[in-house]
Amino acid sequence: MAEKSNSFLGGFILGTIAGSALGILLGSKLNKILEQDDASNLEDENTTPATTEEIATRTKRGLEQKIAQLNAAIDAVSQELSTSESNGKSPQIEKL
Repeated sequence: MAEKSNSFLGGFILGTIAGSALGILLGSKLNKILEQDDASNLEDENTTPATTEEIATRTKRGLEQKIAQLNAAIDAVSQELSTSESNGKSPQIEKL
């Protein structure tokens, strides 16, 4: 019984550490992407679209760009994690 409880506790701690590391990696990369996108949106706000169709087109284009950026960030983190797991190393957390 004590052996099962130690194994559960070890798994819980390991899962917490892995989840925290993944959250930090994804959070920092996504934050950088969103900051860049916010800066470009501020430049775009100076010109106002004339019609509802233009607004819809710009919104759709912006959302597609954000989705592409988020997918790229997720792919990069996944690749980094899989590389570190295959090397038997723990993932390195980069400082901001």
